[in-house]
Amino acid sequence: MATFVFDSRRAVKDLEEAGFPEAQAEALVEIVGAAVGENAATKSDLDAMEQRLTGRFAAAPHTAPQFYAFGQRMCDRFDAFEQRIGDRLDTFERRLTIRFIAVLLPSLGLLFAAMRFLS
Repeated sequence: MATFVFDSRRAVKDLEEAGFPEAQAEALVEIVGAAVGENAATKSDLDAMEQRLTGRFAAAPHTAPQFYAFGQRMCDRFDAFEQRIGDRLDTFERRLTIRFIAVLLPSLGLLFAAMRFLS
């Protein structure tokens, strides 16, 4: 496992410039450095994980079609869902247009009648 490199002096200086007292900045950097240093994944850690996962998938080729079939089913379901939503939006748009016209035409009739009456 590779070592974690952390410039603690630079971090303390940055915290001091941000307004932290020196003792508080040093304590904070020490705590964060210890926590991150213990749990940080290095490039070699990630490479090792990639090798393990590649090995697992290569060792079990019979599972690949299952993953593909699952992915295809999910895509089909999303496509069907998208189609249903699109259909509902089209229906809503038509209903809204009809209602708008149903309100607009009588309003225009009333407006023209009022204009004719007032003139």
